[in-house]
Amino acid sequence: MVKKTENLQKRALRFLYNDYTSSYDELLKKSGKSTIKVKNLKNLCIEIFKTLNNLNPSFMKDLFNYRVVNHPVRDKYKLNLEIPKVNQVKYGVNSLKRFGPKIWNTLPYHIKSSENLEKFKSLMKDWNGTNCQCIVCKLLN
Repeated sequence: MVKKTENLQKRALRFLYNDYTSSYDELLKKSGKSTIKVKNLKNLCIEIFKTLNNLNPSFMKDLFNYRVVNHPVRDKYKLNLEIPKVNQVKYGVNSLKRFGPKIWNTLPYHIKSSENLEKFKSLMKDWNGTNCQCIVCKLLN
């Protein structure tokens, strides 16, 4: 489904800019937009930020937990989320409870440590995705 929407976005950008020779990446740079996959990842990270800062309903709080570390760690690892161990695919590996923390942990520390939602959203505008190799990210490609 994502590939179809990516192709639709590519065709729309080609039409808008009347440019049928440039690559999709060049069209995205020209427009200042990002891919549908990256937009979805940004929206997921915003929801995680809202959950961690008590801006979402309380049932969301059960999905994401900070990683508990018993020894001192560098600042960049302090805001990492716990990735639960699973033994199923449909309700385990491919679940939001596992996928969300994987994406969150790839964010740079200066974005995760934002003090409010507006600052977080503005920093997320410059973030251009991750090279995660989990099955969900492979499905999105």
